[in-house]
Amino acid sequence: MEQAAGFAPPPAPVPVAWSVVPVDFKVVKKGPEMAMHDATGRLAFRVAGVGGEGGGSALFDADGGVLVTVRTSGQGEWQAFNGKSLEQRHIIFTAKLLSVSSTRKEVLVFVPPRSSFEDSKPSYRLLGSTFRRACTIIKGDSIIAQTNLLYKLKKTIYSRRKFRVTIYPGNDNILIMAMIMTFFVEK
Repeated sequence: MEQAAGFAPPPAPVPVAWSVVPVDFKVVKKGPEMAMHDATGRLAFRVAGVGGEGGGSALFDADGGVLVTVRTSGQGEWQAFNGKSLEQRHIIFTAKLLSVSSTRKEVLVFVPPRSSFEDSKPSYRLLGSTFRRACTIIKGDSIIAQTNLLYKLKKTIYSRRKFRVTIYPGNDNILIMAMIMTFFVEK
């Protein structure tokens, strides 16, 4: 089929650059489940437990599609898989609880194939307090994301069910949300 002489093909898509401003999500946690809303208030992600073989938790998109499945692989260790898969070749990251106390929790995250538990240097470190809904995600020497409670002026009592996730530019939102899910939901 030939094109008409005056008809031009559509322009090529322009590559989209990473965001240059931090992205905030409001998180509402009810038990082991979480709902993550974007700045406009629309549901962006959801965390819920999954039944069946392996159990664990899953990160869903706004339409209910499974993005990441996290399951425990031993005491204080987790594996995150792409989608619903639980196959070793679909591992996104493995996480290991390094220390936990009533006020501090530290989780090391290893992203294959660059790092593993045998490696002394993790890909990411998660530091914070689950009670205070505080978590700082560190890659190398840089902070790439943080969580904190939603504080309001003139309010002395704050809900621990609601907190904010700030993801700094140049980072994968799904990977960050999966790590936050591991930090706050998985025990």
